[in-house]
Amino acid sequence: MSENILVIQTAFLGDLILTTPLFREIKRRFPGSKMTVIVNKGTESVLEENPWIDEIIPLDKKQIKSSFFGFWDFCKELRKYNFTICISPHFSFRSSIISFLSGAKKRIGYRTAGFSFLLNERKPRVLRGPHEVDKLLSLIYSEEERKNISRQPELFWKPESVAGIQSEMKKNGLEKGNYILVSPSSVWETKRLPADKFKTVSKLLHERTGLKIVLTGGKGDSKLCEEVGEGFGINLAGKTSLPEMSYLMNGAALLVTNDSSPIHFASAFNVPTLAAFGATIPAFGYTPLASRAFISEVNGLDCRPCGIHGGRVCPKKHFRCMLEQDTDRMVEEGIRLIKG
Repeated sequence: MSENILVIQTAFLGDLILTTPLFREIKRRFPGSKMTVIVNKGTESVLEENPWIDEIIPLDKKQIKSSFFGFWDFCKELRKYNFTICISPHFSFRSSIISFLSGAKKRIGYRTAGFSFLLNERKPRVLRGPHEVDKLLSLIYSEEERKNISRQPELFWKPESVAGIQSEMKKNGLEKGNYILVSPSSVWETKRLPADKFKTVSKLLHERTGLKIVLTGGKGDSKLCEEVGEGFGINLAGKTSLPEMSYLMNGAALLVTNDSSPIHFASAFNVPTLAAFGATIPAFGYTPLASRAFISEVNGLDCRPCGIHGGRVCPKKHFRCMLEQDTDRMVEEGIRLIKG
């Protein structure tokens, strides 16, 4: 009998991108199955044209958090799908409740998830060491089985979804390999390399390589990107959808960013990646999967990491993990990555 599988992944955008190898492997592990994926509303377009996913259900987390009846109705509708297996890479207690109320007899998730007692297959998950993709694949594969499995994320797009960015690129003379993407923002302030350091690195890379500098981010990042690229950068912050961001990333010669979701876009297309890590550490498992990458960090600080995600302000009030980043080294490494 073919399985009817529900996957719950309503985490941040980067986590969703890193879950794409799991989607592929679920279909390989359960041939002939149907797979439905619940995602955080607003992120669903990053999965468009994914050949492994049969249906996507966007979930408005704000709505279900504010309304018990809305949450109950959502779960009640899920039961109509008659799922046989539910796989939950998300840790929240709500995800465990959704898993239980979905009606799936086999419910797989992490032992450390909230309300994990509602799951009947609980997998161990260590905080440090393995890459996040390995942790995700551990939900369906043993360590031995994972040895020959590709960890590279997969992103796709419809031709009509990228017509706008194609036009914008043509207008700015952007062609495959002739530009560097710089993504200076992050949801968490302590994950952000200061704007002046981003500007220094970007300007020197532009001058020493001759490549164009393209600034990317959300609508709220436009001012930051303008500051970083003032006088030499092309600011596309707030002007790209998620499929358009994928298309733009696919043509970049290099990505310069923080510990944030653009790393995982770049990994999907094996784009060389220069990433500054501050409050967080590579051991958490969110490092670039591109074959050429460099992580810039300040070693020897006993206050790192100060949290799994970082925070709004430096708890030590010195922010040395970012203020002491070596921009000269970053530029040298960026040039090395471009040259291969």
